[in-house]
Order: sequence, then C-alpha cells, then structure tokens
Amino acid sequence: MRRAPIAGLSLLQQMRRGRGRMLNFFKNRFFRTTFLSYVGVMGTLFLIFFVVFLHQYENSSQEQIRQESLAKAELMTQIVDEKFSAVELVANQVSASSWCPYVASNSDILSSRVDYFERKDICSQMGSFNDILQIAASTAVLFPKKNMAVDRVSFWECERYFKSVGLDQGWLEEVSRRVKSDYGAMVLFIQSAEVLADDDFMIAKPLEYYDSPRGVLFVLVDGKQFRKFVRTNMADAFSFSILQNGETVFLTQQESGAGELTKIQLASKLYPWEYCFEIDVSYVGSGLINFNYIILSCLGFLTVAVVIAYLLARLTYRPIARLLEKVGRKKQDGLYGLEEIEHVYEELKVEKEDMEELANQYYQIGQNGFLVSLLMGSYDKEKIFEHVRKFHTDFKADMDYLVIVFINADTKDQEVFMDVMLKLQIDCYHNKIAAVLCSMEERYVMILGAAEGKTVLLHQSERISMLVDEYLSDLDVELYAGKAHAGFKGIHRSWQDVNDKMLKSQDLGGQLSYYYPFDVENRMISQMRNGNFEEAQKILVEVETENARRKVLPEVEKKVTDLIYEGFRRFAADMGILWNVDPGSYRELTEAQDMPGLWEFLRNQLLQIEVSCRESRQFQTLGRSLVKYVDENYASSALSQQDIADDFGVSRPTVSKLFKETVNMNFIDYLHRKRVEHAKQLFKQGNYNVVEVAKQSGYENEVTFKRAFVKNEGITPREYVKRKRMENGGN
Repeated sequence: MRRAPIAGLSLLQQMRRGRGRMLNFFKNRFFRTTFLSYVGVMGTLFLIFFVVFLHQYENSSQEQIRQESLAKAELMTQIVDEKFSAVELVANQVSASSWCPYVASNSDILSSRVDYFERKDICSQMGSFNDILQIAASTAVLFPKKNMAVDRVSFWECERYFKSVGLDQGWLEEVSRRVKSDYGAMVLFIQSAEVLADDDFMIAKPLEYYDSPRGVLFVLVDGKQFRKFVRTNMADAFSFSILQNGETVFLTQQESGAGELTKIQLASKLYPWEYCFEIDVSYVGSGLINFNYIILSCLGFLTVAVVIAYLLARLTYRPIARLLEKVGRKKQDGLYGLEEIEHVYEELKVEKEDMEELANQYYQIGQNGFLVSLLMGSYDKEKIFEHVRKFHTDFKADMDYLVIVFINADTKDQEVFMDVMLKLQIDCYHNKIAAVLCSMEERYVMILGAAEGKTVLLHQSERISMLVDEYLSDLDVELYAGKAHAGFKGIHRSWQDVNDKMLKSQDLGGQLSYYYPFDVENRMISQMRNGNFEEAQKILVEVETENARRKVLPEVEKKVTDLIYEGFRRFAADMGILWNVDPGSYRELTEAQDMPGLWEFLRNQLLQIEVSCRESRQFQTLGRSLVKYVDENYASSALSQQDIADDFGVSRPTVSKLFKETVNMNFIDYLHRKRVEHAKQLFKQGNYNVVEVAKQSGYENEVTFKRAFVKNEGITPREYVKRKRMENGGN
C-alpha cells in the first residue's frame, strides 16, 4: 500500500534531477559555447535552405516536369523496344532452326528432306511464333530466291501468301529492296500506295547478314493489337507514333481530351527508328505551396534544430575525450573500426559494380544472337570485332578460348544456381580471364578467354569444377569442358569438343556426330577454285579419316558424303564445266551404305572435275576480255558492272567472280586503281585542276574521286598536286 506514493515520489525526484543536470550543463561555459555554435550553424543552414527553396521552387517544378516526362518517355521506349526484340528473337530462333537451311536450299536433295509431316510441324512452329508475338496478324518466313513463303497455314508462293493477308502480289520485290537497303537490320514499313486498315504495318528482318539474304522474317503487325498494347503499357501517353526515315509507320492517340501536353521524340536504343510521344503532364507540380504548412514546418525545424544542438553539445561535452582516447588505442593496434567497415564496404561496392556491369552486358547481348553465333562459328571476323566493341566484351583475336557447359537438372533452385554462376564469373575476372555466360538450348554455356595461354584456361577450368562441387553440392549439376583453342574460331572448336563429350556420355553406343564443319567445306571449295586439286584431295582424305576415327554410324556418315557430293555439283555448275557424273552409281552405293565405296567414288569424281577444269579455259579467256574492256573504257563515268555483264551476256556475279580470279581484286577496286593512275599521269603532265582531272578520269564529282585517291595513295588529290608543284619548283 505504501509503494505507490514512494514510486510517485521517485519519479518526481528523477524529473527534478534531470532538469537540474540540464541547468548544470548550461552553467558550463564550454557547453554553452558548443550549444550556441550548433544552433548558429543549423540556423544558418536553415536560412540558406529556405531562401534557396523559395528562389528555386518554380524552376524545380519545371525541371520536375521535364525529368518525369523524359523518364516516362524512356521507359515507354524500352517497353516498345522489348516488344520489337521479340521479333528479333523469333528471327534468331528461325535462323538457328534445323529446317531453315534445307527449305532455303536450291538443292532438290536438301529440300526433299522436308517431307509433308515436317512441313506441318514447321507451319505449327510459325503459328506458335505468331501467337508469342501477340501483336502479329501474320508471321511468315520469305525465301525470295525460291519465291516461297512459310507461315502457319502452308508453304506458299510469295504472291499467293501476300494476297492471302490482303497485300499486293508484287510485294516480294519491295520487301527484298527494303531489306537490302537496310543491310542486316530490322525494317518497318507500310504500303506506299495506300495505308493498311487499322494502322497495320510490316516488319522485315533478314535471317542472315548478307547483301541478299536467303531468308527474311516477315511480320504483318495487327494495328488494333498494337494499339491495345500501347494503351495498356503507356496509359500516360496521349499519342504515340513510330517514325523511320522521316516516314510515320504507326500513329495512335486517345479519343478523350488531355490537359497540358509535352511532346518528346526519342531514338530507339536498339533499332534504326524513332518514337514520338505526347504525354499529359498537367498533374506534375500542380500543387500550391500552403503558407501555414511552411510556417509550421519552420517552427518544427527550429524545435528539432534546438533539440539536436543540445544532444550534439552533450555528446561533444562528455564522451569526446574518451572517444578520442579509444580511437587512439585502436589506431595503435592496427585498423580503426570505421576503417575496417569502410574496407568491407569498398569490397561490396566493387562486387556490386561487377554485378551491374554483367547484368547490363547480358541485357545487351540478349538482344542479339552474338554469343550463339560465336559458338556456331557463323560470324565473320569483322562482325566479331564490331560486336565485341558494341557489347564491351573483353574478347580479343589473339586469345585462347575454352567453353564450359553447365546442365542443371534441378530447376527448383534456379536462383541459387544463377548466383553461383555469377560468383564463378567474378572469380574469373579476378584471375584476369574474360568470362561470359549465355543460355542455349536449356543449358548454360560459359565462354572463357585468356591472353596468357591455354595452361591458364585449363587451370581455371579445374578451379571452376571444384567451386561447382563446393557451392552446388546439393544440386544435380553436370559440367562439361572442351579443349582450349586459339582465336575466335577456337570458341566454335571448343564448343564442338563439349558436344562430343556430351554425346559420349549419353547412351548412344559411343557414337559421335559426323565431322564436316563449315570452314573445312569452304577450304576445299576454295582450293578447287584456285586449281589446287591436290590440296582438295588431302582435305577430302582428312574428312574421311576423321569420320572413321569417330566411328559414326553409316546412316550418319552418309550425310557427309551427301554434302560433299552436293558441293561438287554446285562447284561444277558455278564454274560452268562439264562433269560426267553417274548418279545411278552413287545412288546404288548410298542405298547399300557402302561407305568405302562412297569415299572412293567421291575421290574419283574429284579427279574428273580436275580434268574438266584443266580442259576448260573459256572462263579464263572471258576474264582477260573483261579486264581488257575495262582498260579501254575506265575513263567513262557511265561504266558499271551491270553494263559489262549485259555487253558480254553473263550475270553480274559472274563478272565479279571472273575479275577476282583474273586480277586478284574485285571490279570496283580495279576500276578505281585504273582511274587514279590515269589521274596521276594527268597531274604529272601539269594539269593541276583537280575537278577537271576527276572528270577526265571517269568521276562525276570530286568527293568520289577524293575517296578513291586517298584509298589508293594515302593522301588527297590536292595534297598530291601540292607535292608535285613543289617538286617542279612551285610552278
């Protein structure tokens, strides 16, 4: 019964003692000085803040409008780019599919492999691609050279396909022209004569990076679906349009009115077109400053400032000496506590930056089949250099490369698996090894590159194997590593090594895939074109020996002989030589699966092709005639490769090929060299009028003449004239 008064008295006494201690603090001169200093500093900061705030409020409101509008436009641009990237992904999947080369081939043998049921599957795939895009009214693969279109319905003639989707029958030439003018890029366009219904437009994407690709992915975009996609993902946009080369490809706008609009035009980050937005910004910065709110905020800030000043003064008055003393003792022992925290923070910061860089790199590479093409060996050297610079990949031509494949059978712990993959890459970076991870056919592939040699890669491969066992001991992960090979082609070779290992590990009786890579085929055809048939025979024996070493099944090895036989046929047709081939004998050997007989048959056929080439000199004579014709008419500005082809009654590619074989350079380089040599002779004769000399040498303008002169001589025509004048004593 007596505890309550005692407790109340104790609380009252504690309050009095606390107030007494506060007064005692203010009696201290150091405390008062410190407290007033803190109050003065905070009051000054508050005054500066308040003045700047009032002065900059209007400007900041405008800046807020601009920044929010720009941020929304950039987000909208990314959303639309991601939708178009789905089209590019479909193009990559079609290009990498097994049926595409056979359908595109002009060979009856290769085309016949796609039977009725496979065609139904291909049409079904095209239907799936069309459904995945969600915005497409029709999706098809066009093969211009074969006049064939493949969509979800059937294998059409291109004219019938275009007519079935409501387009003019002559659109195949228009699609080919637009794809050729935008080399290797995705193209958007509409009908030039009339606008499609409901703002429909078309997308064309070459499946190969050539001047005239064999295959083109064609997508007819449903304007209604695309407008629905825009309104769903861009609710703040009053209007949206796509512009390519100054032409409006797509336009939509809301029917209801809007408040204050701002117009923003941004270029796509992935594709050669622009997006134009009109965004409603009337709600941004529309609130007015409440004066009472400002007064209350000022009083509250001053109160908080006084309290903070008091606490800081107390912290400074009592513990500062003890704190400095403790810090001094820790300094003698080694690191400060704060320095140790800062050290850990810096490590985490570096690791975070590495992760962000990797994530950005993967996003960019994901928009393009660059890594997959490296593994398949389908990129030429110039494209590799271009994409290495574009995606900031630390790959170089003089590196050694090794490919590692991870197969994760347990998909439940996918996040754990990906975290480990990231740790493995960071470990490679710390060991000065370039490492990039990509996903391919439900497998994860890591490409390692090192300039220090193959030993470093093998050591890193062993380290990765140990780390996988350590980090992923609870997951079912298989790891396959290839051999280390030099150069960019080494990536494809190491990938082949991995595939061979995986095939060996499967229950296939130890059988490997057949051996006939693209570079070997190109090398053999090149030797035949140059007349080195002995080297071509050696390459043929090399292919036969390697397939025998792999012990492939006869039905698999027969695919190699079919490809070689087809290559011989194409070579004979391209060179225009007579080849006395007995298709019946080849068919009998094929049906009997007599592999030694087939290889002997191919060797004999190569000998017959050699004899036919030795006997036929017509193309050599024609090549010399073409060169002589150019030597006599190079000064004519109207001279063109097509005119020469028409005069001699041959095709334009034949002219190019004969020039290459006769003078070891292409037609354009030879023509420019002859014209530049003629211009030099005119300069030496004292004619220093650059424009006049350019016209006399066959150039219509000085710009083209200057470009050709610099390429051949390393200096401009005017610099050359200046030197000649100095050599002639300034005349």
